[in-house]
Amino acid sequence: MNNDIIKLLNLEQFNLKIEKINIAKVKNILNCYITISKEDIACPVCGYSKCNIKDYRPKKIQHSISTNNPCFIIYNARRYKCTCCGNIFYERNPFSKTFDKTSTYTIVSVLNKLKSHTKTFTDVATDMFLSTTTVIKIFDQYVDFKRPPLPEVICFDEVYLSRKSNYKYAFVMADFINCKLLDIYYSRHKDRLSQYFYKIKASERNNVHYIVIDMWDTYRDLATIYFPKALIVVDSFHVIKHLNEAIISIRIKIMKKYDNKNDSLETNDIYYYMLKKFHYFFIKEYDDIYDGKIKIPKLKTKWHKDEIRKYLLSIDEDLKYAYYLKERYREFSLTAKYDTCDNEFNELINEFQNSHLEEFRDFGLLIARWKPYIKNSFIRVNGKRLSNGPMEGINSRIKTIIKGANGFKNFYRFRNRVIYSINKDVPILGTPKK
Repeated sequence: MNNDIIKLLNLEQFNLKIEKINIAKVKNILNCYITISKEDIACPVCGYSKCNIKDYRPKKIQHSISTNNPCFIIYNARRYKCTCCGNIFYERNPFSKTFDKTSTYTIVSVLNKLKSHTKTFTDVATDMFLSTTTVIKIFDQYVDFKRPPLPEVICFDEVYLSRKSNYKYAFVMADFINCKLLDIYYSRHKDRLSQYFYKIKASERNNVHYIVIDMWDTYRDLATIYFPKALIVVDSFHVIKHLNEAIISIRIKIMKKYDNKNDSLETNDIYYYMLKKFHYFFIKEYDDIYDGKIKIPKLKTKWHKDEIRKYLLSIDEDLKYAYYLKERYREFSLTAKYDTCDNEFNELINEFQNSHLEEFRDFGLLIARWKPYIKNSFIRVNGKRLSNGPMEGINSRIKTIIKGANGFKNFYRFRNRVIYSINKDVPILGTPKK
């Protein structure tokens, strides 16, 4: 019987010698009454080994286990009196730390559940029959992430916090090689980040060889100042994003020429209909588009993607020109080599800058201005092309945490929560913070 109760309460880990154990359910609450076996004990003040039991004091400890009910351990703790110096003291409490009203098992369970980026503090509190305040307190006491040394390749990015925050965007820094989050800082403003980087020792900053950024001047300027030995790399994804925005603008401009202002898409002009319905043909990789027959309700038929693309590009010569030039750059971005890309890159820049389409001329000016940093994106480290790819996955999980929590008032708690969930090797403190 005793062994069954011990297993039910997950107490095997404590290796207890139990003198008495009993369990009772009162108003859907499990109460487990435990007295552990008496052990020889010395006075903590004078070290005298002959101490008498003075009395017993019950200690109520919350102990959340995998049941459908809240559970408490009512621990019948002995108080000893030293026959030498008269000191009165308790026996060792195997269930929780001194003055804690929550068992060590419960604390570890809470921290394990919070490893999931989809679990909120409230979710864990509900699972463990605790208050949300208690879960937050446990987290704040045991998780305090310290930024690790900067690695060879780091990625800069930002994540949107809230319109209500003093700073809407937080700065995010990640380790490219190990795909780990290095730190989150409350602001991406240039003066704030300058203070942040200044506090990092120059010897540590000089160990960074590459910094991957999006096309934002602040990151480039700060990287130049504080990481003089690092090459700055512009993530190719952001370059393609700007190119896609350009061709979207061109498609919409052409599409509007055929807009009959009808309420229904299917009753509008066939050119307008096709450019609107199959807009993704202009930005999605062609190989990723469905390769079977695609339904076209307005024409009451199904076409293969080759037929649809051919039709779309026949609508307007400018659209056809823009599509193939965009594809040329995309293919270049995917296949170019750092040591041999200059000639083709210069040709593409020249063609964009001299385009008769304003959107492409603007794109040409953009890539010309950022050319050295875009070229650096063709460098490979440990077989991987430099990019902000790891950051995109990290940012997606950060947004899930923010959305689930409906925002965070305490930025330091938010920082620890995010890093603890994303970096699975973040240690918990052996001694909790006060």
